[in-house]
Amino acid sequence: MILLSASMVFASGVVDVSKISLLGAEPMSPGTTVFVDPSVIIKDYYNDPGYQIGNTFLVHVNISEVTNLFSYQVNVTWSPAMLNFTGVWAYGDFLARTGSSYGTSRIEKIYIASNVTGYASIAETILGDVPGITGNGRLFTIQFKVVGYGSTMINIGVAGTLPTTLLDSTEPPSSIAFTTASCYFRNALRGDVNLDRTVDVSDVLKVVSCRSGPPPGPGGYQRDVDINYDTFIDISDLLIVVANRGRTVPP
Repeated sequence: MILLSASMVFASGVVDVSKISLLGAEPMSPGTTVFVDPSVIIKDYYNDPGYQIGNTFLVHVNISEVTNLFSYQVNVTWSPAMLNFTGVWAYGDFLARTGSSYGTSRIEKIYIASNVTGYASIAETILGDVPGITGNGRLFTIQFKVVGYGSTMINIGVAGTLPTTLLDSTEPPSSIAFTTASCYFRNALRGDVNLDRTVDVSDVLKVVSCRSGPPPGPGGYQRDVDINYDTFIDISDLLIVVANRGRTVPP
C-alpha cells in the first residue's frame, strides 16, 4: 500500500519549495538529535491490551538542541511484517512556535509512505520570511497498526527513499547536521525469546546460549532475548522464561 498526501500551499507559491529539499542531511553533529519517543515499547501480547494484531498505537518524533529550524523532512522506517503506518496523527508544537502570521504548512498533512517497504517521510515548513525555531520539542505524532507478532526497530532514516533532512531559514537554506535515536518495539509473550509464539524449553536454551556471561554464551547478545531489557542476558531473564513456561499464542 502506498499512502500519499501533498499540501496545496506548495503549488500556490507561498512557500519556497527549496526549503523542503529532498537532499540528505549530514547526521554527524553531537548536538541536534531527532528521536522516537518512547525509545522502548515492550508489551506482553496478552497482559498489555492494545498491542495485539489489529490494534493501533501512537509514537512521537521529537527534536532536541536544534538551532534555527525552518523546515524538516523526517523519514521513519520499520518492519512491515510487524507494523503498518496509518497516518500522521498530529503535528507537534515545535514549528508552531513561529511568529509568522502564515503559521506552518500543517494546514494539510504532508507525507508519503509505503507499508510494502516500511517507511514514511513526513514534512512541515514554516510559511513566510521569518527565522526558524530553536530549542527542543515535538515534530509530529504518527499512528501504527500492529500486523505481526514479534519485534521491530522504529528508526529515523538517514538514507534511501526521502531521507531525513533539516533545513534552516538562511537563503539559500542550509542543512542542519543531526544524530538520531530509535525505538525498539516488541509485543511478544513475556518469556518468548525466540518469538515462536510459545514459551517452552527452546526459550530456556536460547537464554543460555545468549547469556552475557561471564563467560558469554555462543549465541552472543540478542536484543529479543534480553526480556527485562537491562542490557544483560542472565539468570533474571531465565527466571522470567521459567515463570511464563507453557504460555502460547495461536498462529
